[in-house]
Amino acid sequence: MPTITAVDNNELKIELGLNEIKFIDALKTLPDLRDNRGKRHSQAFLLATFVFATLVGRSKVSGIHRYMTNKIDWLREVTGNKDATPVSRAHLPRMLANLDWLALSCVITDCFGEQTVQMIRDEWISADGKVMRGTLKSGEKQAIIHAVSHESRIDVAQARQAGDKSSEITVMREFLKETGLENGKISLDAHHCNPETMTQVEQAGGLYLIQVKENQPKLLEHCRVLAEQPPLAESIDHDCGHGFITTRQAHLHNLQLSAIDNRWQHSGLRTLVVMNRETFNQSNQKPSNQTSYYLSNHPNDSKQDTVKTLARAIRGHWSVESNNWQLDVTFGEDRVQVENGNQAQIMGKLRCFAMNLIR
Repeated sequence: MPTITAVDNNELKIELGLNEIKFIDALKTLPDLRDNRGKRHSQAFLLATFVFATLVGRSKVSGIHRYMTNKIDWLREVTGNKDATPVSRAHLPRMLANLDWLALSCVITDCFGEQTVQMIRDEWISADGKVMRGTLKSGEKQAIIHAVSHESRIDVAQARQAGDKSSEITVMREFLKETGLENGKISLDAHHCNPETMTQVEQAGGLYLIQVKENQPKLLEHCRVLAEQPPLAESIDHDCGHGFITTRQAHLHNLQLSAIDNRWQHSGLRTLVVMNRETFNQSNQKPSNQTSYYLSNHPNDSKQDTVKTLARAIRGHWSVESNNWQLDVTFGEDRVQVENGNQAQIMGKLRCFAMNLIR
């Protein structure tokens, strides 16, 4: 990873390591779909420049273009492209729009994928989709599904979703299969609480943790009834931060498949965790309470270990939400207005890569 430190002019000093130099060289292997007569600017140089500009806080195309123009001498030196010239403001979005998403993903994985493979195998990963609101037009909705490590908050994999008629649920299933996340440990929100997704993970040998809400009313009501019974085990933890004192109490229950609809019979459902959160707001001295229900195919052989493991995973699912918030607030993703869908997806991919470099 690069060494990144703050300097006086509110920018960053970036010292490249071997992986980053390898990455810049690998970018030269990306397929270039432009007509040979118009290849005045290096595609690899453009992508490296985009990442550097993102690292120092540029988010919009105009800001990235100004960065390229102002830092051209340094960019030539660090990329090894001594003859590079700044791309025009009009041509920059066209070059981004013509890039191959899959090929770019493969280059990033080849250069930085060792750590990712280990995470997918050993750690809980949270996955969720994020709509890119700067491209919201009729039939042109663009979104990226992110899979984030609970521990390191590294974004280990992404998938693209395009079009108003596309479904995050089916895209997520394909994503879990293609990345191998289906045989790891995956946490998902209530949007993915359905028999098909849960059966897929169960049959692949993976573990899932999924919240259940009103989109599955019969199952939710069964969970509420089950929560009234004495738990098999429980855990409790406290934390204080940002003006709030929070107590989280997790109760573990056995869930019998015979007690719910037949469509869940192959899902491997066996565990319910009821999470009670009591939060005290120190500023207004008011408490609040919330109860949530989570389903898993995690075995209950060691009940106390299971409830502690799943309670940590429930809290760890926040990592993907936190990353999405930072993409919006720190990197300004939703404020970037983009007309071309592929351009928006490519920019989102590179933003995510830049955030991983910082981490």
